[in-house]
Amino acid sequence: MPPSHVRISPPVGAEEAKYFLLGLEERLFRVDEEGYVESELFPPGESNAEQQSYRIFSSEAPGPRLLRENVFQLAAASLLILKRGWLKRHVALEPGRPEHRSTPHGVDLLVRSAAGKIFIWAEVKRSGVELEKLVTDLRACSRRGPHAVEDCGFPQNHPRYEFCISSKPAYLWAVAPDTEICFELNYERNSLELEQLTSLPPRSLIEAERLLS
Repeated sequence: MPPSHVRISPPVGAEEAKYFLLGLEERLFRVDEEGYVESELFPPGESNAEQQSYRIFSSEAPGPRLLRENVFQLAAASLLILKRGWLKRHVALEPGRPEHRSTPHGVDLLVRSAAGKIFIWAEVKRSGVELEKLVTDLRACSRRGPHAVEDCGFPQNHPRYEFCISSKPAYLWAVAPDTEICFELNYERNSLELEQLTSLPPRSLIEAERLLS
């Protein structure tokens, strides 16, 4: 299929394209002829069937399209390694379809310490509007306190709130094409507080602060 016949929405961002291509060049991931992705960044223990569900193209009706969130997820992982200095063993991609993810909360990308402590939860969205909704929903769930998804007015992002409460990642790095926001996540009495930062702190600072805390 000629590239002009492939739907790409929203357009690929400049930073996204750069780090997607750099990730390919550095062999952080590989894409076969049918658009399926292979990578050492998948969580340990993922079965071949689960990994093979992850692809960057869809040929389903009404026509072929680029799976934007998967492409951006790969680019974000590449950026964390090649620009932010994290090692491959720190970064874990989650296969794109929620039913194949190793966590029940549907998170996109995690950065862990060698001991398994979650430093960064990275969430990839198609637009800045979706980033704002994520943050709004998390804050609404936090104001209410512990509650079931069946009783939540924000069921789309409620599992991510539960993930924060149960796993306590130190930072949320939420990204969309050519935009990003970062929050330090604080927990007290089983509640969640989001403190917005100007940018994601460097690896050295995160490790120094969180490994000693």
